[in-house]
Amino acid sequence: MEYTLELAERLVEKLRAMPPKDPSQRRLDKQALVKHLAEEIASLQQRGYTIEEVAESLRGHGLDITTPTLKNYLQRARGKRVKPRKAQRPSERPRAGAKAEQATPASAVPPVPGKAAPDSSPTPPAALTKAETPTSPTPEPGLRSGKGAFMDKDKTSY
Repeated sequence: MEYTLELAERLVEKLRAMPPKDPSQRRLDKQALVKHLAEEIASLQQRGYTIEEVAESLRGHGLDITTPTLKNYLQRARGKRVKPRKAQRPSERPRAGAKAEQATPASAVPPVPGKAAPDSSPTPPAALTKAETPTSPTPEPGLRSGKGAFMDKDKTSY
């Protein structure tokens, strides 16, 4: 059989002429059914029923569902709850691989030749907080640190 534009237009007219379906007759899958029942299930749990007892009752009334599946569907119906992040204490170090930005006091930054220092008022050492205290001394000029310390940049081949 060949499909033509004329056939497509007739099908469009037939589909548009169909009466609206009764919403109560709409088919649901198990997950949608559990979502619809979620408030009643929560009410049963508040009255002391376990999720296992609720699942058993639903199985007895025509819904073939296991307890783990019921738990899963209820979690999805309630939505994912975002756990609040713990505030990081100043003494905690970030995990390995995570880059942490530390505030460096203006007095710990060596002056750049030809540029004025951002704040010329020196901060007394007693006023520095633990977060502002430099963790390592400033390397001497000419010494390499980090990745460059392990590479011989003067070699022409490796």
